[in-house]
Amino acid sequence: MRTILFGNSYGGYLANLCAKIAPWSIDFILDNSSFVNLFGNIFRLIGFGKEIDFTRYHGTYDDTLFKNIFLYLSDKTYWNNNKFSKNYFSNARKIIREPLNKEHLIIQSLYPNPKYILYHSIFDERSPFKNKENFVHILKELNFKVE
Repeated sequence: MRTILFGNSYGGYLANLCAKIAPWSIDFILDNSSFVNLFGNIFRLIGFGKEIDFTRYHGTYDDTLFKNIFLYLSDKTYWNNNKFSKNYFSNARKIIREPLNKEHLIIQSLYPNPKYILYHSIFDERSPFKNKENFVHILKELNFKVE
């Protein structure tokens, strides 16, 4: 039986993350417009942004329910930026969550790996096309099957 993972945006990100963690168990990845690294301020999407400035790095907000009230919403997270905390969001914890990590892709290429079918708009403002283009370039360089 074949294992096919597909998704767009976050679903595609999770599909790529599964391929990173267990490449031998997946046959195909179909990804439409996922992000492949925690670039810019995307860290806010794991709930970490509220610790820095919840008005700038919120998950979402609502300014329509009440006349003079803005509701800033964030995901709950265990991560923080306190280097002495067991929940410190270190660089190691960041890069393990990034499909676009050349060192990890080199290791992944040593195992049976899935065929990648990737779509991404050059006009995507949330997840830059250049990041996905770099991801595809590295996959091809390491002899992954990519369309």
